[in-house]
Amino acid sequence: MSERFARGRSAEVFRVDEGKVLKLFFEDYPKEYAEKEYRNTKIASELGCTPLKVYEMVEQDGRAGFVMSFVDGVSQNDMPGKNPVYLLKGGKDLARCHVRVQSKSSHELDDIRELCVELLADETMVFLTDDEKARAEAFLRSLPDEDGVLHLDFHTGNVLVDAQGECTVIDWMTAARGNRAVEVAMMEFLFSEAELFPEASKAQRLLFSAVRGFIGKQFFKEYQKLTPISAAEIDRYRLLALMVRRSWGIEFERPYLTAKIRELIGTYAS
Repeated sequence: MSERFARGRSAEVFRVDEGKVLKLFFEDYPKEYAEKEYRNTKIASELGCTPLKVYEMVEQDGRAGFVMSFVDGVSQNDMPGKNPVYLLKGGKDLARCHVRVQSKSSHELDDIRELCVELLADETMVFLTDDEKARAEAFLRSLPDEDGVLHLDFHTGNVLVDAQGECTVIDWMTAARGNRAVEVAMMEFLFSEAELFPEASKAQRLLFSAVRGFIGKQFFKEYQKLTPISAAEIDRYRLLALMVRRSWGIEFERPYLTAKIRELIGTYAS
């Protein structure tokens, strides 16, 4: 194993061979989560959602990981630093990449409806009353069984761009299956309410917010041109997206998500 060349919140990435990397999760990261990401990434690869090739699971020094193909590129977050003009097309690239993912289907991925039913018993949902939970469960179970691929953490940091401008989607831990409106609702949240870099200064956050809004407008304009979807359909599935996001326990987002989830239960699960 060669020198580490990337580090994230849950893992480090090392070059291990020509054309391959090892994603090695930290020691305290649950093994079942590592296995789930391996499984989801393999499914996404086989479907053509991402050009990543996925090889074997490994364990090293008490840490779980898996081997996959190396992508010689940088994240969309870093592209403007290499080429400022990229800001003018980054949102469009993101939308086209998203549409490619959503064009695939699989019954192998976890059902987003069932995941959200399970979340109702999670400690992050303790703010809901028993009645609200019962109504939310009834609503979730009333939704149709669908098999569209959902990434659920689809943002500019999880899309790598190579020298030819081709995009590769990474970090498939949260992937599930269901109606694409869930993912569109999540994208609306990410481009408006999601926490920006918490360590940034106030001036930096203002700049990042403006850039995020600019890219978001590009994204939704291109997305609606390629695969139109109504606001009513997105609203109907918004509860699922926000429940998933609330389960991640991001303190900054908690007040908005708490209020919005209760509002959506009142509207759609009455």
